[in-house]
Amino acid sequence: MMRAVLVALGLVLASCARPPTVEVGGERLVGKHDGSSITFLGVPYAEPPVGELRWRAPRSLASKLPERDATQFAPACMQTMRILDWYRYLAETFGGSRDYYPDLEISEDCLYLNVWTPTLDRDASLPVMVWVHGGSNISGWPFEPNYHGHALAQRGVIVVSIAYRLGIFGFMSHPDLDPDSGLANFGLLDIVAALGWIQENIEAFGGDPDRVTLFGESSGGHNIISLMATDAAGSLFNRAIVQSAAGYGIRMSTLEEMQQQGIRLAEAVGIEGEDTLSGLRARPADQLLDAYVGQVSDGLQYPTIDNELFADYPWKSFMAGQTRDVALIIGTNKDEWLDYIDADATRDDVVRTANELDYIAADSALEAIAGESDPRRAMDRLITADNFVCASQALARAFAEAGTGAWVYYFSRVREGAGGRRLGAFHGAEYPYVFDTHDSYMQATDADLELTKTMQDYWTSFAASGDPNTEAASEWPRFEAPAFAVQELGDVIRTIPAPEAELCRAFSADPD
Repeated sequence: MMRAVLVALGLVLASCARPPTVEVGGERLVGKHDGSSITFLGVPYAEPPVGELRWRAPRSLASKLPERDATQFAPACMQTMRILDWYRYLAETFGGSRDYYPDLEISEDCLYLNVWTPTLDRDASLPVMVWVHGGSNISGWPFEPNYHGHALAQRGVIVVSIAYRLGIFGFMSHPDLDPDSGLANFGLLDIVAALGWIQENIEAFGGDPDRVTLFGESSGGHNIISLMATDAAGSLFNRAIVQSAAGYGIRMSTLEEMQQQGIRLAEAVGIEGEDTLSGLRARPADQLLDAYVGQVSDGLQYPTIDNELFADYPWKSFMAGQTRDVALIIGTNKDEWLDYIDADATRDDVVRTANELDYIAADSALEAIAGESDPRRAMDRLITADNFVCASQALARAFAEAGTGAWVYYFSRVREGAGGRRLGAFHGAEYPYVFDTHDSYMQATDADLELTKTMQDYWTSFAASGDPNTEAASEWPRFEAPAFAVQELGDVIRTIPAPEAELCRAFSADPD
């Protein structure tokens, strides 16, 4: 009897020790266990966009393997080290070491995704949450430490994080590009291709292709806003969570602007003659990246009105009530821009900032913050309202009026200690609460952990049902007339009137 028990126990242990596998698209993926979740990393969803495939729409994966190791992240897409430097600065600000974050490996061969799932039962039909990373569309990667999906997967969802081409490789255009292969927006076309892969394959991981939520922050959120307005994304997702991005979603580039960027790139690397595009495709990726950063652009790359994905500004469609059937969570952090403002800012700087706002008239802006004695706080309020708070409310109101459902949050939690006092509720502060990936150099108090639980309850409930409300968390009302209430996510979780009401009354966005 004892021997039989030992044999049975041995079989169980051996089964647990075997790596998880899944059959996908003619390949056998070999993953690994990550705590109580099952993980498949570095899974290709398209052919490498290199050589003649550079600046073309992504091609379906043809170079398949009988068995593929899916236990390691693939290199990040070609990019500047802007986000890596930001993480290192963050660690230093909170008393940690810059070495906490290792150097980042980058490659042009980067169209991979990562999957965290609690089960491989094909009948589980779990909701799917697809993370679109930020980084101004010139930097960032899908496996940043705060984006690992193991903890979210334990909440009964499947988490997929996707890589997409960035900067000169993902958002450039050129006059010689063939419309049949894509004119611009290659990074967005990558996201669409990844969503198509998910539709075809996610059931093998236990997922429900009819319940796909896109969620992302900053430029990732901007890309989601854009995809909500294009037929190319169609029915590939039906829910969206947009974190700290709404004002960016107003802006787009023109095709001519991006074509000029391609011309400048050719000039920067010394390519002349009629067939400059072939010459650019033949150049090493790192040479193009160096030229891009040094001479072409180092700013935020906006999606392009290319008459393929977009015939006009998505913002105009939304304001006209054309919102598709996509439920929306959208929100902002309280101190989005505080850390970017000089400590010795003056009242003159406040006036200058008011005059440089894009969507709020200077006189109205200055009147609204007249009682703010700290110039840094005044400037942050103006920039945060103009780019984030008021734009979020405007977009949510459009979705509410279209009847698709919208909920608005206001993240106000400030970390304990000197780092928290310096940065406030900064741009990106919500990441570790959404993913439950608090870095060791940041103190996570009971209040932080409780907020983490609540936010994960909201996010995963929304992914499951299209409504963030759950018995486990405080009621979160829709953003709708007459109250237009907002859920504050901070030291306390509570429903509040929409913040910055005076500034937002003066908000008016016309993309033209």
